[in-house]
Amino acid sequence: MSGPARPHPLHGNQRDAVEPDRTVWLSASAGTGKTQVLSSRVLRLLLQPGVRPSQILCLTFTKAGATEMAGRINDKLASWVRLGDLQLAAELQAIGADIGPEAQTRARTLFAEVLDCPGGGLRIDTIHAFAQWLLAAFPFEAGLTAGTRPMEDRDRALLQRKVLAEMLVEAEAAPLGDPQLLEALAELSLAMGPAAVEQWLLACASEHEAWFGPGAFQEPMRPHVMRLLGLKSDADESAVVALCSDDAFDIDALELCLSAYRQWPAATGVKAVTAIAEWLGAAPAERLEHFDDLFKLLFTHEELVRNRKNVQKFEEHFEEAGMAVLASMIAIRDLRAMLALADRLVPALRLARAFAHAWDEAKKREGLIDFDDQIRTAAELLSDSDVAQWIGYKLDRQFDHVLVDEAQDTNAAQWRIILDGLTQDYFAGLGQRDAAMRTLFVVGDYKQAIFRFQGTSPENFRKASERVRAAMHQGMQNAEASRTNAQLQGLLDLGLDRSFRTGQPVLDFVDKALGAIGHARF
Repeated sequence: MSGPARPHPLHGNQRDAVEPDRTVWLSASAGTGKTQVLSSRVLRLLLQPGVRPSQILCLTFTKAGATEMAGRINDKLASWVRLGDLQLAAELQAIGADIGPEAQTRARTLFAEVLDCPGGGLRIDTIHAFAQWLLAAFPFEAGLTAGTRPMEDRDRALLQRKVLAEMLVEAEAAPLGDPQLLEALAELSLAMGPAAVEQWLLACASEHEAWFGPGAFQEPMRPHVMRLLGLKSDADESAVVALCSDDAFDIDALELCLSAYRQWPAATGVKAVTAIAEWLGAAPAERLEHFDDLFKLLFTHEELVRNRKNVQKFEEHFEEAGMAVLASMIAIRDLRAMLALADRLVPALRLARAFAHAWDEAKKREGLIDFDDQIRTAAELLSDSDVAQWIGYKLDRQFDHVLVDEAQDTNAAQWRIILDGLTQDYFAGLGQRDAAMRTLFVVGDYKQAIFRFQGTSPENFRKASERVRAAMHQGMQNAEASRTNAQLQGLLDLGLDRSFRTGQPVLDFVDKALGAIGHARF
């Protein structure tokens, strides 16, 4: 009979990352053993004397991630109860832990200790589940009415259609109705499809700051949109017409092109002469009407000067003049396009604003709170509200170790919950509470940040690490000189870049390919 599988030992930065007394920021590429490191870090914390399971909070991005982490840790703790001394020593040694008798005795008690935690296990939540728990613990402070409950998918679908139907009825009602909202909805439905419009309206409503509070979009909408596009608030088609005038357009360059074409006897040259001469003789408004025809005549789809090889011999600076004309025409084209975009955005955003306000009122009326509300309200509760300091104090007495998985998928509001609420006092002053060890562990991979549409980005990941590093540095400067706890060390910034998921020949090929292409070009 074969014995139990030999545990895979951590090595290099993996081993450094699980040191329980360090605050760690870990960048881990796919296949580098990130999940093993994360679960080993939890195990190392549990093995520390004085650390109770209830003091550990693990935050993940998905329910599947939370389930996988809980399963790994519980399975490992359960196996430690049954292992013999030599086998348990090998398990502990693999994660860099002490293998002495006391450590082994503690390892065998952890499974029962975790089961005795409130809730029957370690606190491993998605960030949304934690926000939901926080609001349930402090409903009055969060401004929630009695009976408010999390919104389920079916609630969302039913309420959304109800809100949209009520909006349409009100928009159609005379004399106070708003038929423009109906027109905007009809145009969006034709362009996107009804289902996509519903998703788009919900996405717009989730951007709460765009519609509520300081700096929010307000009526009249057009000036806001124009500023957003970098245009004057009163810009209209007359501004495009003005760019066609002799004062704004590079007429000298166009006349040089006309002179060159006059010397080219080919039919194409004659056609160009006629078009350019008529355009120069027209008023600015008429010039704009024939803008597209002239552009196609003078330039290719790649925005190169047409016929330059044939005409260049008649005028030395023909191509240079053509590029000057192109610059003038691009300015006209871009301004016209931006104004057309504004014409589409204004009614769409008016519709989005109306829906966002109706959606917010409907949720309050029905006593519902969705995921975005939970995150935003929790973030405000922990960082902006009058009771934030008291709530932070209550939480400060509960969680001494926070671990964040898939941190690249954490958006700015979620970082506020983690950094402003959960860990804001970890590194302030003495940086400790009653000399207790307090740590933050963050792991993510900016290369896998694929949820930018939800507000996540590599920039958020980097800014959060810079903030933690600065807070720890300030804490070190403020700490008493007599303190010798390892927590006074700075942020441990590590990376895992060795893949265990892919064969070495494939990795070697990728390394050589990237080296030949160059990181900047890639």
